[in-house]
Amino acid sequence: MTVAVQFSPPPRPSPPRCRFGFVFAALALATAGCSASAASDDSVYTLGLITSQTGTGSQLGVGELQGAQLAVDQINARGGVNGKQLRLRTADDQSNPAQAVLQTRKMLGSVDALVGPSLSGPCQAVIPLASSAQLIDYCLSPGVKPKPGSYQWSASAPTDTLAERLLAYWKSQGITRVGLIYTTDASGLDGAHAIQSAAAHTGVSVVGQASYSPTAVSVTSQLQATSSGKPQALVVWSSGAAAGVAFKGIDQMGLKLPVATTDGNLTYAFLRRIADYTPDTLLIPATRDFWWQQQNPGTQVQQLERGYHDEFRARYGADPDFGPGVAYDGVLLVAQALEKAHGNVAGTRDALESLRGVPGVVGTYSFAPDNHRGIGADDVGIVRASGGRLTFVGR
Repeated sequence: MTVAVQFSPPPRPSPPRCRFGFVFAALALATAGCSASAASDDSVYTLGLITSQTGTGSQLGVGELQGAQLAVDQINARGGVNGKQLRLRTADDQSNPAQAVLQTRKMLGSVDALVGPSLSGPCQAVIPLASSAQLIDYCLSPGVKPKPGSYQWSASAPTDTLAERLLAYWKSQGITRVGLIYTTDASGLDGAHAIQSAAAHTGVSVVGQASYSPTAVSVTSQLQATSSGKPQALVVWSSGAAAGVAFKGIDQMGLKLPVATTDGNLTYAFLRRIADYTPDTLLIPATRDFWWQQQNPGTQVQQLERGYHDEFRARYGADPDFGPGVAYDGVLLVAQALEKAHGNVAGTRDALESLRGVPGVVGTYSFAPDNHRGIGADDVGIVRASGGRLTFVGR
């Protein structure tokens, strides 16, 4: 159906412990004093936030910093975590795995958990450090696949689910032949594999495909190869400037086909980047924070979504997009795990794994030792980008 609507260790035997309530339940926080954190300042809990403030991932990283800060401020305004304030220690990885490793090394020993990086390559680079320190790393990219029992989590819906939702939607619209163009970085390769797998599951054929470097300035030959099989639609699995190169090439070649892209491009900065050559039909798989108003998710979720969107808009003068949502939820989830583990860093992993049915703005989370993502297909819909706006079209 198509709808078009705009749009762990026990606590110390001293002060009693209180649960959050939790912040996700309309952000009603209660507090109590518990055991000390592992960070150098025992008066606060410190989260290390590593995002791409510069480089190819900056269209995500800037918003992630905003969403994370909003979550921290809301938590602190309601009393903090276990009676302590929550603090962010931030760093820019420049969208570079080596820089992500450098910034992570600087933070080890002085933070209680890590949130970030923004991109899958940097996330994969830092997990050995986080694992050796037994420190949670809540990666903000959906492109990583955390190992069961590891110290890494992955934000948003899995790439496989995003791809399957997209192709299933196209199949419902009579589109069964697609072309695929993707970048050769970790995110692009992950997306290409997901599209190929989803095609096999949904009865859609990939009739042409090509890859290109994230630093390419032209992809004309790759688009020619991608379109040689006469597809009915194109998938561009790349983000930021690299995706912009592909969209510009599609326009210059006069390819009048529906196009879809990764949720890494669910940012208003990206829509402004491609404003002069946005395809007539551009679809993006999106999590609940982009279409909650059209799906009537229930009172608790509506209150959470409305509070998040209204406060973000009041603070930053813009609607939140992909980056703020995943970071907002990431901070709230890690904060709840710290509360549940009484600040014991070694117990935070088990505490986070034990969370079930926790509503966030991106989706409703249920973790397990073999599920460090927590959300799935029920939290994914399809939106259309047009005129710098995002409109829900269906699921």
